[in-house]
Amino acid sequence: MKKIVIIFLTLFTLQGFAQEVSKQYDKIGKFNKGLAIVWKNGHCGILSQDGREIVKPTYDKIGSFGNDAIAYTTRDGKVGLLNMEGKVIVPNIYESIGGFKGSFAITRKNGLAGMINKQGKVLIENKYEKITIGKNNAIKAVKDGQEMMLDIKN
Repeated sequence: MKKIVIIFLTLFTLQGFAQEVSKQYDKIGKFNKGLAIVWKNGHCGILSQDGREIVKPTYDKIGSFGNDAIAYTTRDGKVGLLNMEGKVIVPNIYESIGGFKGSFAITRKNGLAGMINKQGKVLIENKYEKITIGKNNAIKAVKDGQEMMLDIKN
């Protein structure tokens, strides 16, 4: 009997220390690197393990954070990037953003290719039909059917 009372008191005491830090989401995903994707009314955001809302649920989709601490986001069919602190690196203005090759990613906007870096800086405006990144970061572009090499000045 004494054991039952002790177990009951222990459970009651532990339950008294639990605190709801978040109850306003339809779904909370698995935590990875201390963050989880949350859904509310069909949109997603990001929640920290301590219950702080890092990003309000306003995105249609948020991808996983890579080793570079960058996640791809989608809103209204446009793609952007944000970091683990919730700071928007690139607003959702692109049709697509390719995977980063080194520090560079090829973007598409209005059907034309451009390039950004991991800080979100536009390195090449979206005015080329095609851009490729070759060995040693050699950048080849096509504009008006003509191929050319581009040099990036950071």
